[in-house]
Amino acid sequence: MTKTLILTLAALLADIPAFGAAPAIAAQGVKNAASYADPELPNGSIAEGSIFIIYGSNMGPSTLAYAASLPLPTVLSGTSVSVTVSGTTVQCFMFYTSAGQVAAILPSTTTVGTGTITVSYNGTASPTAPITVAKSSFGIFTVNQQGSGTAVILDGNGKVSSTTFAFQPSETVVAWGTGLGPITGSDATTPPTGSLPGISVAVTVGGVAAAVTYAGRSGYAGEDQVDFTIPTGVTGCNVPVAIAVTSGATTVVSNFVTMAVGTTTTCTSATSYPPSFETALGTGSVRVGSVLLFHSVSTSVTPSLTGALTYTTFTSDAGEASFAKLSANAYTTPSYDLNYGACVIINSPPNGTVTSAGLDPGSVINLNGPGGANMLTESIYATGSFYATLGGPPTTQPLYFSPGTYTANNGSGGKDVGGFNVNITVPAAFTWTNYSSIASVTRSQALTANWTGGDPSWDVYLIGTSSVADGASVSFECRAHDSAQTLTVPVSILQALPPSASTSGVPLGALTMLVEPSTPLTTTVSGLDFFTYGYSVEYQSSGIPFK
Repeated sequence: MTKTLILTLAALLADIPAFGAAPAIAAQGVKNAASYADPELPNGSIAEGSIFIIYGSNMGPSTLAYAASLPLPTVLSGTSVSVTVSGTTVQCFMFYTSAGQVAAILPSTTTVGTGTITVSYNGTASPTAPITVAKSSFGIFTVNQQGSGTAVILDGNGKVSSTTFAFQPSETVVAWGTGLGPITGSDATTPPTGSLPGISVAVTVGGVAAAVTYAGRSGYAGEDQVDFTIPTGVTGCNVPVAIAVTSGATTVVSNFVTMAVGTTTTCTSATSYPPSFETALGTGSVRVGSVLLFHSVSTSVTPSLTGALTYTTFTSDAGEASFAKLSANAYTTPSYDLNYGACVIINSPPNGTVTSAGLDPGSVINLNGPGGANMLTESIYATGSFYATLGGPPTTQPLYFSPGTYTANNGSGGKDVGGFNVNITVPAAFTWTNYSSIASVTRSQALTANWTGGDPSWDVYLIGTSSVADGASVSFECRAHDSAQTLTVPVSILQALPPSASTSGVPLGALTMLVEPSTPLTTTVSGLDFFTYGYSVEYQSSGIPFK
């Protein structure tokens, strides 16, 4: 188990060191071995007694070398790692080493606080890099070894969940990770078992609290397990799971991961694609199309020469359509199956380079309805890409949409896509009533959004994003019924976001509210594997500081 979870984290990406070159630690290169959280984020500290990884260059041999047995050494194939906090230096216990990546355990005796870390190889030390040591900062291992997606959560037979092997409500499962906190005794050998003292562990599954039955070392050096019972009423193929660990007055939330939960061994998901689309994905590419009409309220911020910020709000109606053949990796990051009233933290991994080729559906997309006749025209720069502002800025036209049914069609179609004619319903006007009063977000206080109007059966999503100086960002997403007319983001979610950095005085934070049908509208169109259409309302405010 340990080699599967830990040693495979090294992708054997070591390069042959340049002759005589000194070791170097990459910027933001020290990370929790399970979550891969950016060091500047709230869960980016390294916990006492946890496994961590270091990215860099010339830190070890060109071929991966790992510790074959316990006790773990402090020097492995010429590589050693030391951490200094408040003038006290400790030597870390080595898991593996290579030129480009090193893994080690931070001793439980390490002083908590900010300090420095150094990698030495064959007697040559790297320049120091910053490290923040915490008592607890838990990360959950994932199947993709990037800290996202399907978690290494096992049932009683040691199996990971999947769409064809869903866990059951009321079943007790085990999450594997690292960073619960320090132990008494050596981290270099088999650790003591038993729930760790001095910490409080809370697990949420789909936003619902789960009963925790064990939270301590797994029996392997540096590796933790959290046993919990899946709450009833939660199902889906991508149910979000998070583990919050409280030590003293500090609570740190893990990476958000997913698992499959169902009333049978096969899960169902609101975000699942139809079988024909899944089949197309298996060929390496898919042909997709969409027609989306939307009403938007957008607030942007502009800094002046004196440093003052000017906020300007625009309200407009628009439509867009897109038809393209995309590489399958465009769909490798699934959406969460999020319960109503629940929130999730989103850190999407990179999908790699997505290739795209436009498809020809005809020259225009025709619109008609209570607002009159209109059309979406194709971009001169991209085949299959259509857009038009239908009312409001930057045009001088009045707003276009009013309640009723609108039709969208492409006539007889084009070279690649057949003809379609769909009906799109625009519901009663929706208003985010306290939109303009939210000038900032205090992460230590719950954030409440209120609204009126719309279609009571539709969904409302509130999304917030905050970025740090190195560009890393964290987002939350909460879901509610339109009929609820209010949604509250809890402090536990807001504190998972970092305080916003700023560029040219503009805070790197934003809030978005998206209103759309609970189930996407789809129909079969010749030449496409998947076609969706609909209407949505979007409010977006940039320059919102998270404090």
